[in-house]
Amino acid sequence: MSSHPSVRLAIADDHILFRKGLRALLGGFQDVEVLFEAGDGQELLERLDLVDERPDVILMDLQMPVLDGLQTTRLLKAQYPRIRVIIISMHDEPELIESLKAEGAFGYLLKNASPEEMRRLIYAAVGRKVGAAV
Repeated sequence: MSSHPSVRLAIADDHILFRKGLRALLGGFQDVEVLFEAGDGQELLERLDLVDERPDVILMDLQMPVLDGLQTTRLLKAQYPRIRVIIISMHDEPELIESLKAEGAFGYLLKNASPEEMRRLIYAAVGRKVGAAV
């Protein structure tokens, strides 16, 4: 049993199979709890207003309808500055990644990243080190 409290997550992605797959993968990580999922940035913000327990980290797709990842990151930075945003995307242009970080994203993960990379980035977002994994 771990002495760490769980890292609370939310997932925002308009592709339901990707969301469900991500949730299933995260369920296998120790000390990680997915609080809820949203299909776009607008739904994510609405859910945040309704929940008692807010996520520590949001895994968010860049390209979504209604409110995309960039617009949502800007709004989150203003309304919920303690929540860390990790953008997940297929796009790997360095300028895009830098601009997202400048807008308030904590990190950026390609959709073809390994589960271990994702786990390390989630833990880094909350200031926690991953065990002896190299």
